[in-house]
Amino acid sequence: MWNVNRLVLSFSVLVILTNGQRAYERPNKINVALYFEPLCPDSQNFLINQLYPTWNTIKDVNIRFIPFGKSASKDNGQKFTCQHGSQECKGNRIMSCALTRIPSQDLQVEYLRCFMDEYKFAIFGANENGQKCARLVNVDFEEMMSKCYQTREGTDLQLQAEADTSAVRPKFVPTIVYNEAFDQQLQDESVQNFRQTVCKLVRLYNIGNCT
Repeated sequence: MWNVNRLVLSFSVLVILTNGQRAYERPNKINVALYFEPLCPDSQNFLINQLYPTWNTIKDVNIRFIPFGKSASKDNGQKFTCQHGSQECKGNRIMSCALTRIPSQDLQVEYLRCFMDEYKFAIFGANENGQKCARLVNVDFEEMMSKCYQTREGTDLQLQAEADTSAVRPKFVPTIVYNEAFDQQLQDESVQNFRQTVCKLVRLYNIGNCT
């Protein structure tokens, strides 16, 4: 059974009242972090067939996307190696840059669904997929490539993604973390049925209605 007490503490926000008393106030959304990589079939399947349809029907979540997976950096980001080759490294970097330029969570999800879906068929490379999906969400792809992908900004974004991923130490990609508290049972349940898992937490914390 997953650790309810741990999740209660994780989902609670400490509020200091004017009289010095303390109270715990629940957030109005569940925070989810997704650690993934674009050419991993399990990541593709989860984002396209689990997360995307769930997001379109349940808005009681905030999702943070960390595209890195089982990659690794060398020499402070001078080189990255990825589990599925150089196209995956390019995809990670493009997605990191795109996410900084897409202000809406709805559009972030739409962009990543498009990107992962295109990668699933492996017909085109990262640049072609990134450009096609950028048009879908009205992102200036050329600006993103010249000012992020090809610069230190893109490197730093991937180094941060590496640090975030290393802190979680994922044994499986994708890894789904709820409010910075990894739970193996929630991970297993989320991979099998993300919507059902989110609904369970939504009901548990009285955040909204979910059926």
